Amino acid sequence: MKFVDESHIYTNTKELPKEYLILKLRMSFNKDLLESKIISFDIYNKMQKLLTKKMNKLILEYKK
Repeated sequence: MKFVDESHIYTNTKELPKEYLILKLRMSFNKDLLESKIISFDIYNKMQKLLTKKMNKLILEYKK
């Protein structure tokens, strides 16, 4: 599995909670599933939006 940083977030990820890194890994895994044609683009797109939403929420909580 390759790790691809699709979203460049200008936050130090080392200081974010571990959940953020797990979500980032899930995004990469989701992309691998799409490339392997295991999931459809619709499912991929929904999952990416959901994961991005959760990641943004963690960043906002971190910056408070």
